Amino acid sequence: MICPGKKNRYGRLSLAVLGRVGHASVPLLLSFLLSAALAQEKPATNRIAWQLPTENDGLFQDQKSRFFQPTISRRPVSGMFGFVRTSEPEPPRLFEHFHKGIDIRALHRDERGEPTDVVRASSDGEVVRVNLDEKISDYGKQVIVRHLWAQQPVYTIYGHLSSIEVQLGQKVKAGDPLGVMGWTGPGLSRDRAHLHFEIAFQINGKFAEWVEATKPGRLWEPNRHGEWNGLNLMGVDPVPLLEASHQGKPMSLQECLHSQPGGFVVEMPAPGGRAEWMLRAEAVENCTGNDTWQVEMTP
Repeated sequence: MICPGKKNRYGRLSLAVLGRVGHASVPLLLSFLLSAALAQEKPATNRIAWQLPTENDGLFQDQKSRFFQPTISRRPVSGMFGFVRTSEPEPPRLFEHFHKGIDIRALHRDERGEPTDVVRASSDGEVVRVNLDEKISDYGKQVIVRHLWAQQPVYTIYGHLSSIEVQLGQKVKAGDPLGVMGWTGPGLSRDRAHLHFEIAFQINGKFAEWVEATKPGRLWEPNRHGEWNGLNLMGVDPVPLLEASHQGKPMSLQECLHSQPGGFVVEMPAPGGRAEWMLRAEAVENCTGNDTWQVEMTP
């Protein structure tokens, strides 16, 4: 039996069975660390050397104000990952709005003030999503690239592009150009042009079918993005991954998940249906038939 709060070989909290009432304690990143394949992979294949997606290297020069693009609040923290945004007046008591990526500031502009920074693939992968219609997405014009991390799909997201140079299904190498930085998408302006960059996992490969079948409400519909809907993509903080790679010590998938801070825990009845990651988690930990689940939300 593995109890909540103890770490197993997969790196974070694990499933548990406690008496008659079972508890499944899993971070919301969950399934991705619970595949037996992860434990069998050689360490060298379990590490990705992530590259900065633009020329802006202020992150490595301890120049956060040069690297992160803030919101209209002008707080540098608002361009970072996590609960970094708020609608409260100054000084804010808390930051209640979650940002699941980072916003990278433009370095180069033309005579009209338009950004000209080239956006490049952060690692080798395949283009799985190209959105050219800036009006239907908070990300504006967007590219998503799939990578394999210890046989687990992981995705990099590049948002607010002004132009896109790749096509769906195209294979790319780290550093290959994907497009040019812009300010497409709602609420942006030329002076706040930036790249929204995420490293994320897909929660449910059948998300589009679920939305169509359950019709969960206005927040989810209409679903113009299929399985690439932002509500189905869960980001991790890319900064530790970029910094570790820059130092020549790229993280393994397990190290990445373990490094993500826990935010809060939600206890819920065990779901009647099962997403792919739930089935994998229960099979690996031999914890089927639990009455309740504990889900640790990150960050």
